[in-house]
Amino acid sequence: MNINRGLLIIGIVLAIIGFGSAFVINSIISPPTNLMVAARDDIPAGTMLNDLQEDAFVHVPVTFPNQSARMVLESILEPDELAQMKQVNGVFITDVYKFEPVLLSSIVSAENPASVRIAQLALDDPEMMIVSIPANNTVPEDIRPGDMIDLAVAVNRVGEALELAEEQSGVSREETAKLPYEGVPQEALVALLREAGYVVAAPEGEALPEVEAEETEVPPEPTATPLPGLREPVVKVIVHSARVVRVRRDQSLAGMTAEGDAAIALGEITALDVVIPRSAFEFVTMAANGGVLQVGLLSPLAIDVNEPTLGASLQDFLDIFYADREALAPTPFPTNTPEPTNTPEPTPTQAITTPTPSE
Repeated sequence: MNINRGLLIIGIVLAIIGFGSAFVINSIISPPTNLMVAARDDIPAGTMLNDLQEDAFVHVPVTFPNQSARMVLESILEPDELAQMKQVNGVFITDVYKFEPVLLSSIVSAENPASVRIAQLALDDPEMMIVSIPANNTVPEDIRPGDMIDLAVAVNRVGEALELAEEQSGVSREETAKLPYEGVPQEALVALLREAGYVVAAPEGEALPEVEAEETEVPPEPTATPLPGLREPVVKVIVHSARVVRVRRDQSLAGMTAEGDAAIALGEITALDVVIPRSAFEFVTMAANGGVLQVGLLSPLAIDVNEPTLGASLQDFLDIFYADREALAPTPFPTNTPEPTNTPEPTPTQAITTPTPSE
């Protein structure tokens, strides 16, 4: 039995259209029901989710007539989101009153879905903060929110280290004491000036009184501690495992959509919003303004470490360079100096004397 293939295709299309129409009509006549979370009693700011009982919340069923109205749920806490944030012990940052729906913006938690729009809602550690660091062509192109990175600063010009010279013991300043001599010099003043390190000289024609020198302990001469050698540039990792919360890009108007909305084209990365410890804020700011801040994208399998690094300098590079050179090439490298040839040494010749004429 031959079946008209064209009629079969038309039948399938009509069935799809009928099923879609029935789904749309059913959604309009009987829209889906969602659950939102409301507070059973007042919840003050600072309360942790784990400190609340299970009956502290009520689940309120709500029905929205269309998709636009259902967008309200994006700002209201739902039961599954409440369970996720309780696992990481979210904290209320605003007061929630009795029978009031709980807004996502009222809770700080690493699992808060609203942190995509409001980044600080994910800062559940008070010692962490978000900074925006410029890209400066040092950011991997495919970096995305949620990635973990290391931040390192490279400084090309450090400048000379300043050494504070301490006063050397035994060095005195020579001054002439203007003493009102009237027959009896002031022995106490002379002794005081000498103790302060001055060489006291009497006016012309006068003599200083004899002052008994007191035995005082001479402090040891300070020994200068040599500063470690520094050869620029220097590089140092200042933040480990920082989380990217937002990637900022250049935006330009690409045109208009069929619905009349603006079509935005994203360009180059301009900055990253990154979560860092507050203790590293000054170093990151200094690095972004006085050096080159390098971003290193970590593997998803990387272990979170927070240990200081030794840093690297040009001298470290040279040390490794010569060490590897010596290890890989134990014999000396050939030089351009010509090898000596086995030429016979010249034999000494006897001196030829010329007889002098006799007188």
